[in-house]
Order: sequence, then C-alpha cells, then structure tokens
Amino acid sequence: MGLNGNEEGEEANIFTRDRAPTRNQKRVRQAVVLGIVLLVLALVWGYLQGGENRALNALSPAQREALFMETRDSFRLMCLADAGPKLLMRCQKQAEFLMRFSECDEACRQELAPALRSAVR
Repeated sequence: MGLNGNEEGEEANIFTRDRAPTRNQKRVRQAVVLGIVLLVLALVWGYLQGGENRALNALSPAQREALFMETRDSFRLMCLADAGPKLLMRCQKQAEFLMRFSECDEACRQELAPALRSAVR
C-alpha cells in the first residue's frame, strides 16, 4: 500500500471538489423529493381511508348488521329532526359512515342525502 492509501500507486487529490450542482439539477432533485413525499402521503392517506372499510368487512354479519342498525337509529334520532348547526358535522360523519355499509340500500341513501348535502353548503 502506498503513502496515500492506494495500492496501485494512483494519487488521490484530496484538494479537488466536485462541482456544486447547477440550478437545474437542484430543481430536478427538489421536484423528485417532493414527488416522492407526495406519493408517500397519498399512499398513507389511501391506506387510512380504507381502514374503516377493512374494519367493517372484518365484522361478522350479525355484528355488522347490529352496528348498522344502531348507527342508523342514532342518525334518525339526532339528524332527521332539526339537528341544528351544532350537530351538522356529526350528522354528516354518521351519514358518510352509514354509506359504507352494503346494508344501506337506495331508501337508506335517500334518507342520508340531506345530511350530506347540508354539509356541502
């Protein structure tokens, strides 16, 4: 081994520096990093959005039906009468949750529609 650590006698110049990246190279790197971050966030968001569906699908049919009936009864009690502005957000969340059930048929969807529309306003 030589004095500077190279076996084959090549000299390593410790005073040379790689050139700094150009503006275009910096922009490309930033765009790539931003793209990767956005992709990861989108994947995490998608996974979390599917969490309720996975939990509902994991329930036994009897448990699923009981949860649907209880939530629907609660929605009817709180939201079909004049819920008022304080319960508007909660009614919307319950309506969105009920829409995830396969038990929610067309009549159910029509019953939930006012709560979903009022949340958009």
